[in-house]
Amino acid sequence: MKRLFTEIEKGEYTMILFVDETECKDYFIVAGLLTESKSKTDDAFKRFKKKVKNFPIPPKKKEKLFTEFKSVLLDKEYQKIKVCMLEHIDSLNYSVIYSVYKKDGNKFNQDIKERIYLQLLNNIVLNIDEQIDIIFDTFNKKDFEEKIINSIKLNHNVLSIIQQDSRLEFGLQFIDNICSVIRLHIDRKESTLYYLLSNYYEVN
Repeated sequence: MKRLFTEIEKGEYTMILFVDETECKDYFIVAGLLTESKSKTDDAFKRFKKKVKNFPIPPKKKEKLFTEFKSVLLDKEYQKIKVCMLEHIDSLNYSVIYSVYKKDGNKFNQDIKERIYLQLLNNIVLNIDEQIDIIFDTFNKKDFEEKIINSIKLNHNVLSIIQQDSRLEFGLQFIDNICSVIRLHIDRKESTLYYLLSNYYEVN
């Protein structure tokens, strides 16, 4: 893959990759949001949050929503907020890199899921030229998280890799919502939201 950030001289920045996964009956998808810094990603999220603060939402629902902007909530009830989020993501210097696995009937158990997750994440990392720090969403499964870290950090361009609770990491809330957009695009051919972002790379 060509360099994703050709205007940034190598060594000036460490890219950051926020990683999440999604699935449906036929597909398992791992996706990463690659940006030029955590601080700029956080700033974009804060601008988004400030923008939607005055949206007409009942107080109890607003409290839940503002704890974490989960795609399952935005997709179901808050499409305008989802659009606003995607517009703020698109204001960043970013790329979305994702890898897709076509499931084989009923054979997709937890062991296979973990193996495929590592394979797809590795596909993504191998297609990034820049040096990167990685933050992936927690699985609340320590042994698997350690396996992810120990496997992926072997890539020469990975400076660090950690898991984080998405409630505490704005970039993970961004990529969670991007994941659902990609899933709907691939599985249902629902692509209106997909095309609100422009810098996609599907890798195998």
